[in-house]
Amino acid sequence: MWDNSAFDRAFDQAGMRQCIVRLIDGQPAGEFQARFDRPQQIIMDGLVVNTEYSIEFTTSDVASPLKFGEIVRIEVSKGVFQNFRVKQEPLAQGDGYWTRAELGIVE
Repeated sequence: MWDNSAFDRAFDQAGMRQCIVRLIDGQPAGEFQARFDRPQQIIMDGLVVNTEYSIEFTTSDVASPLKFGEIVRIEVSKGVFQNFRVKQEPLAQGDGYWTRAELGIVE
């Protein structure tokens, strides 16, 4: 049987995952490693740039399931942190080893 944790180790060695801080009432309530994605879409012949934020993490690394509306803090560039809200219920990927959560910036 294949062990998906081999991918986690490889992602960590390659620097593809980072620490995500879960916040409850504005206070840190746990950390986990995740891949932070921020692909951009160019809309209307380049007049609008839209960024869709998401994280993908090992499901079992999160003590209790991440839920719609929760807040996480992510380092978006060296020393710069941003809070994000989970925009919809996170979805298990494939066999459920990983989970993906869509995020929106908290203003």
